Amino acid sequence: MDFFERQHKAKKKTGVLVFLFGVAVLLISLLNFLIIAAVIPFVDEGRNFSLQDPMLAMYVVLGTFVVISLAGLYRKSQLSDGGSSIASMMGGRLVNMASTDPDEQKLMNVVEEMAIASSVPMPEVFVMNEEKAINAFAAGYTVDDAVIGVTDGCMRRLSRDELQGVIAHEFSHILNQDMRLNLRLVAVVFGLFVLSQLGRLMIQIGFNSSGRRSSSNRDEGGGGAVIGIAGLGIMAAGGLGILMGNLIKSAVSRQREYLADSSAVQFTRNPEGLAGALKKIGAMATGSRLLTPHAEEASHMFFGNGMSESWFSFAATHPPLLDRILLLEPSFAGDFSEVKFEERRSPTAKPDSKARRTQSGIPIPGMGDALGQALPPVIMGLAAAGQVQVGSAAAVADSIGNPTQQHIDFAAALLASLPKAVRTAAHDMHDACALVFALLLDPKDGLVQKKQLGQVDKLFGEQMAKATLKLSADVASLDPRAKLPVADLAVGSLRRMAKDQFERFTKLLESLAAADEKIDLFEFSLSKLVIRHLAPHFVKQQKKPARYYSLKKLSHECSVLISSLACTAGSNDETIQTAYAAGSSHLDATRLTQLPDVDCGLQELDQALVTLDGVSINLKRKLIEAAAATVSADGYLQIQEAELLRAISDSLGCPMPPLAIALATAG
Repeated sequence: MDFFERQHKAKKKTGVLVFLFGVAVLLISLLNFLIIAAVIPFVDEGRNFSLQDPMLAMYVVLGTFVVISLAGLYRKSQLSDGGSSIASMMGGRLVNMASTDPDEQKLMNVVEEMAIASSVPMPEVFVMNEEKAINAFAAGYTVDDAVIGVTDGCMRRLSRDELQGVIAHEFSHILNQDMRLNLRLVAVVFGLFVLSQLGRLMIQIGFNSSGRRSSSNRDEGGGGAVIGIAGLGIMAAGGLGILMGNLIKSAVSRQREYLADSSAVQFTRNPEGLAGALKKIGAMATGSRLLTPHAEEASHMFFGNGMSESWFSFAATHPPLLDRILLLEPSFAGDFSEVKFEERRSPTAKPDSKARRTQSGIPIPGMGDALGQALPPVIMGLAAAGQVQVGSAAAVADSIGNPTQQHIDFAAALLASLPKAVRTAAHDMHDACALVFALLLDPKDGLVQKKQLGQVDKLFGEQMAKATLKLSADVASLDPRAKLPVADLAVGSLRRMAKDQFERFTKLLESLAAADEKIDLFEFSLSKLVIRHLAPHFVKQQKKPARYYSLKKLSHECSVLISSLACTAGSNDETIQTAYAAGSSHLDATRLTQLPDVDCGLQELDQALVTLDGVSINLKRKLIEAAAATVSADGYLQIQEAELLRAISDSLGCPMPPLAIALATAG
C-alpha cells in the first residue's frame, strides 16, 4: 500500500466516521424518546401520548442531534489551533529546541532526523512532564500544524533505537493523514459524551430542587423529582453515547495502529527498536496509562493505550500489546519480567547497525503485507557532476510518504555535517530568519549581495543584516543537498514570528530572490516550500476538498506543468522535446499543448500548481509521475531539478523524501 492509497483509505475512514456518528445519534435519540415517553405522563397526565407520535419523535431526534452537534462544534473550536491545542490539553510543555538536557537533546535529534528524512517541516515537540508512563502522540490538521508529544517516561526510559521507533510510528500518522481524522474523532466523541454530563447536571438540579421544597409544595417538589428522573434517563443515554464513542474510535483506530507500526519498521528497518518500546510498556506497572483527565477523550491518538484495560476488548482503540509485539518479534515468549531498563545510550549514539534487519515491514492483520514489500530503488548513486540517477518515474512517486532507513541515515549525516552556527541558528526564531535570508544571498556577485543586505536592513533592521552576513560564509559552504532540509529545520522556529513579522518576511523573500532580476530553481523551490509551510500559522486557510476527478478540464494547467519542466530539463530544442514527450506520455488521456518558454515560466508554473492542488489524490500521483518523467528524461536529475520536483510534490500535499541521499559525513 503506497502513500496515495493510504490517503484514499483515510478519506474513506472519514466517511465511515460520519456514518457511525449518524447511527450513534439515532440510537441515542431512540433511547431519549423512550425516556421522555416514560416521564411525560408524570408531568402532564392529560396528554394523550403515543409511541407513534411523529412530532414528539421529530423534536427528540432534532434536539438530541443539536445538543451533540453543538458540543462537538464547541470542542472543534477549542482545537482550532491544531496540534498545539491537543498538546496543551494534555498538559504538554513545549521543548526548547536549544535545550541542553541530554534526554531532550536525544528526543529533538530523533525528531529532526525523521523530519528531514520524510521532508516535512520540523514539528513542535511537547513533553508531558507529569506522565511517567511510556506513551506518545502526533496531533494536528496538516503537516504545517503538526506536533509530536511524548510522556516524560517515553523520553527518559527508552533507548535511542526505541525512541526512534516510537517517533517513526507517530510520523507515520502525520504522513498518512491520521491526525485530521483523529481530531475529528475528538470532536465527535466529545459530542456523544456530553449527554452524560447533561444528565448528571439535571439530576443535581432536580433532586436539589426537590429537597429544598417543603412537603406542602408537593407539586413543585414533584416537578424537581421529574427533572431528576429525566436526568437519570439522559445520563443513561449519555452512557450509550460513551459506548458508541468508544466503538467509533475502535472502528477507526485499530487498523491504523497496525499500519503505523508497519510503516515505522519500513522507515527504520529496525523492528527491535519499536518492539523494545512496546515490551517496556508491558514491563512497567503503569504501562502506557495516563493521568490526564482527557486521556479517555483522546485515547485513540496515543502510541499505546492511555486507559486501563477494558473488559470490552472490541471497544479498545489499540490492538493487544502482545499482538503488536509478536508481529515485530515472533520469537517473543511474552515474559515481560526479562525486560531491562538499565541500558541508556548517549544522546549522540547512532542506531546499532547490527540490530538492523533487511525486512521492510510487518504483516497487517486483515490488510495483507503489501506495505511491507521493499520499494524499487529510486536512487542509484550520486554522480560527481552533482546529479542523481533515477530508476523510474513510478519509483519516485512510490517514495512519497515512504522514507526509508537510507533517508534517516542521510538525515543523520546531514545534521552531523552542518556547521555549528547553522544548526544553532535553526533553533532560534531571530537567527532562523537570518539563516533563510543567508540561503538566498548571491555568493558570487558582490553588488547583488550588497543590494540584498540593504533590503534585509530596510525591513528587519541592521542587526538582522549583520546576522545574515555572519551566517553567509557557513551557508555558502553547505552541500547543495543540505540547503532545503536546513530551511525545513528553520520553519520550526519561524512559526514563532508575529503576524507583522511574517508579512515582512514574505515580502523580503520575494525581494531577495528577485534582486538579480531573475529567479532560479533553488530560489523558487526555497520560497515556495518555506512560505507554504508558514502561511497556515498566520493566515486562515480555507479547507480545499478535491474539486477535480479528471484532468480533462485542466489541460492548460497540465500543459504549463510539463512544458515548464521540459524547458528546465532540456538544454536545446531536441532535449526539451524529449523531456516533454516523456512527461506527456504519463498524461496521454489529457490533451496537452507544448508551450513556448515565454508562456511557461516559474510564475506560470506556480499559478498552475495552485489549481492542480485541487485534484483527487489518485490524480496527484499521475501528475507527480509525469513531472518526474519530464525532468529525468535522460535518466538523471540535477540537484536543483530534484529540489524543484520536491517543491512541486509538496505543493500538491505529497511530501517527497530527499532524492539525493548520498551525503558523506563531515570528518
